[in-house]
Parts: sequence; C-alpha cells; structure tokens
Amino acid sequence: MKKSSAASLPKDLLVFDAHCDTASMLFDQPWDFRSHPGHLDLRKARKGGLKAQIFAVWVDPLLAPHRAMKRALQLLQTMEQKVFQPKLAAKVTSTAEMAAALDRKKLAAWLFLEGGHIIENSPEILHVFYSLGVRGMTLTHSKNTDWADSATDAPRARGLNALGRQIVGQMAEIGMAIDVSHAADQTIAQVLKATTVPVMASHSNARKLCPIPRNLPDEFIREIGARRGFIGANFFPAFIQRRVFDQIEENFNGFAREIKDRSRGHLDDPDYLSRVEWEYYVRAAAGNDAVAMNDLIDHIVHIASTGGIDCVGLGSDFDGIPSTPTGLAGAAAYPALAAALQQRGFREKEVRKICGLNLRNFLRRVEQRGRGR
Repeated sequence: MKKSSAASLPKDLLVFDAHCDTASMLFDQPWDFRSHPGHLDLRKARKGGLKAQIFAVWVDPLLAPHRAMKRALQLLQTMEQKVFQPKLAAKVTSTAEMAAALDRKKLAAWLFLEGGHIIENSPEILHVFYSLGVRGMTLTHSKNTDWADSATDAPRARGLNALGRQIVGQMAEIGMAIDVSHAADQTIAQVLKATTVPVMASHSNARKLCPIPRNLPDEFIREIGARRGFIGANFFPAFIQRRVFDQIEENFNGFAREIKDRSRGHLDDPDYLSRVEWEYYVRAAAGNDAVAMNDLIDHIVHIASTGGIDCVGLGSDFDGIPSTPTGLAGAAAYPALAAALQQRGFREKEVRKICGLNLRNFLRRVEQRGRGR
C-alpha cells in the first residue's frame, strides 16, 4: 500500500459484496425490493454503486432437521417473486452471466445457501439446489450440522466427518463455492486438508483484532490467501471490536428470563422462537459503543497484510446484522467506504480489488476448478 491523498473514486468501480440476508427480510416483511427500511434495496444499491451481490438463503438452525429445506425453497421463491420476476435484478450463476447482467446495467444477484443443515445430510439435495441456481454454501451456521462443527457450538464431528468430506468434495467437483464463515477452526482445517480448491469466508473478520470464534486466526487467513481464496470483511460491530461483542453478549444474557418466559408454550414453533431471539438480539445491540468505519478498515488492512491483497473484499452481512459502523448504514454508503480505503493508503487498483474484483476472480476460479474446466 502507498499513502495517497486522492479522494476521488475510481471510475466504473465494481462493488460486489459477498453476503447479505435481504432474502430473509423480504420473506419476513411485506416489503418491496425497490425500496424498504433495511440495509439493501434497489434504490440504495444504485446510489451506492453496488453492481453485484451474493444473496444468502439463510435458514435458522432451529428449523432443522425437517423444515430447513422447505424454508430455503420458500426463500428462493421470494427472490423470484420480489426480485427476479419484476426484473429488479438478474439472477446469475456464472461470472459470464454476471458480466452480461452488468452490461445491461442490472444488479447481478448470486444465490448461496447459509447453513449446511439446509441440505438435510444429502449430497443429492445439494445437487438439487445447484440446479436451482445456487452456487455456494456455508457449511454451518450458529449450530453444528451432523457433518461439520460450528464456531459457536460444542464440537461434535471433530471438524468434518466422512459425510462432511463427501459433501465438500461434491461442492468442489460441481463448482460450488465452499464457504467456511461460521465454521469451527477444526472444520476449516479439515476443509483445507480435504480439498485443494480455493475456499472462501464470505463474512468473517480477523481474530487478531477482534478475538472471537467467528473471526479467522492468521493461520487460516494466510492459507486461504495462499490458495487464492477469498475473505469478505463483515460490517457487524461485534465482529470488529471485542468490547462491543462483550456488551451485546452481556445485554442478551440479561434477557434470558424474558426469553424463557415468552418461549414457554411455543417450543414446537421454531419460527416463533427465531423471531423472539432476533427481537432480543436487536435490543441487546442497541446503544452499544459506536464503531468507526476505520475500525472495519483495520480488519481489511490486516487481512490484506496477512493473506495478500488479492484475497480480501467485502462481506457486509447487510440485513442480517442489528447495527453497522458509523457512516455505513446501508448499501448507499459504499462510495464513502471506497474513499476511506483510499485515504488509508490503498491505491486505486487495490481499492478495485477489495470492492469487487477479488470476489469476481475467486468465483471464476471456483468455476474453472469445477469438473476440471
């Protein structure tokens, strides 16, 4: 990196973000993708210069094992009805399709599964989702799957078991991105051992700067970078500053009795339990210490310095987080982030890589490795 005083933004900047939960927001709310109160809609995307986005198909692990696949299909249908059929964005399944969408001035929308529990232990179901246009999957979410351990659950599979290795192998073979965000350290280590393809952590930060299990230790940042993978910096303040993580945890634990009381009589209703948990998590995150945009950039700098400039990008987690850094209230704020990257000393070509080219190039490599292409 070289110190630069230039504040002007690069022309024709590709802003391509690796993770948002907007599909879930559109499913839960009677909102229109053209404009809504959340972090990401078409109006904000255009204002912020967002050209491409990976939309997560997130299903709360509470719906596992037998309701998760149905909810994922409902989310895909929501995207069809609210985004693709009205032609507000173009569903893409390859970098060639993405380039064509950009030429038509359309937001290029990729679909990834968030949580391996969605495929219900079935490599065959993985292929079904691939046929529906899904091109990536996080192996876990907040809870273990039967075949992979989560960063935020008690270890059970010792990372990946035999089924997990089979699923990871299938993903590599068909050209589906292997996403290790949310995965336990042992899981990530086993993934890196089980396959030679590039892997991604779509929305994770540096544990060196914010020591929590959801963030990546330097050894994994180096290894992901060395095999030409991708790491998307997460905008959630609790993953940027440890003090905020601790504040939210303390606040949320203080609601334990209320959550228990409200959950009584609804233990067989995972949708209700999920809504209650999210309500209190939003309350727990309100009013905590502010996190600056430069605190997020600290993580980008660290990932670039540790894994190389070609591995780092954006993984906002928009519409899946209850708060954001100051000045990054939604997708309309990407120009401010790009300008702040320049002010921190990133050259124009490095800003281009961070804002979108690294993610595009990673997905192209995944495509090329799938089925030996």
